[in-house]
Amino acid sequence: MRRLQNEEVCFVLLAVLERLASEKSSFIHAVALKGGILMAGELHSPRSSADIDGTTAHMHRLDANQVIADLRHAGRAFNVRADGEPERTSGGLIVHFRFDSLTDAGTAKLEVSVREDLVFAVRDAFFDVSALGLAPFEVHAVAQVELVAEKLRAVVQRAQPRDLFDLRFYLVESGWHLDAGDLRKAVNAKLSLTRYRRWRSGLWRNNIDAIDADWEKTLISWIDPERLPDFSTVLNDIARRLRELHLD
Repeated sequence: MRRLQNEEVCFVLLAVLERLASEKSSFIHAVALKGGILMAGELHSPRSSADIDGTTAHMHRLDANQVIADLRHAGRAFNVRADGEPERTSGGLIVHFRFDSLTDAGTAKLEVSVREDLVFAVRDAFFDVSALGLAPFEVHAVAQVELVAEKLRAVVQRAQPRDLFDLRFYLVESGWHLDAGDLRKAVNAKLSLTRYRRWRSGLWRNNIDAIDADWEKTLISWIDPERLPDFSTVLNDIARRLRELHLD
């Protein structure tokens, strides 16, 4: 049941993004998307997402009132409305919202980070969501190589199974051509803001044991079990690709 709820949230978010992208004045045109919703829309990742995750230029903050108004307008078919006051933090803006749900009380989140400048230029990502009955659309997105670098940083810093799943998906299933030099540049830039400072071989294995312990029981709420690779396959695939990219 939980997986069906998460799949519904992901569909609603993609539908809202479709409407936001069609409105020239929408806040979404000042944001570069990343995270699970970008993977779901651009790459058709099997992992559902319950939030819209994006970034702007360093300390370039969005107007929270405009964001809420745009979300309500774009999500009017689902009765999207704010769930409490927006959170304005040192790291950015977080907006929790609700929608009318077929499976449960629908909740989702939008988070826009202003913590750091991007290393590479923003690109346009094409969302072919016609299989869901939605019109294809384009949105700004973080550069491919930078998305991989951010995911490597996440795997190093925390024990979240979804990070390792996403990292393998980027490296193996995305079809992206990744320049090894650009990737190392991006990874070192991301790690320079952490206690690790720079990349070294094997760093991605920091939290492997903890991730292994939670692998299936965590991810089956977000991914059809038939599409969830076993943990040893994930490790072997990531290790192989990182060797090819001169990072392991």
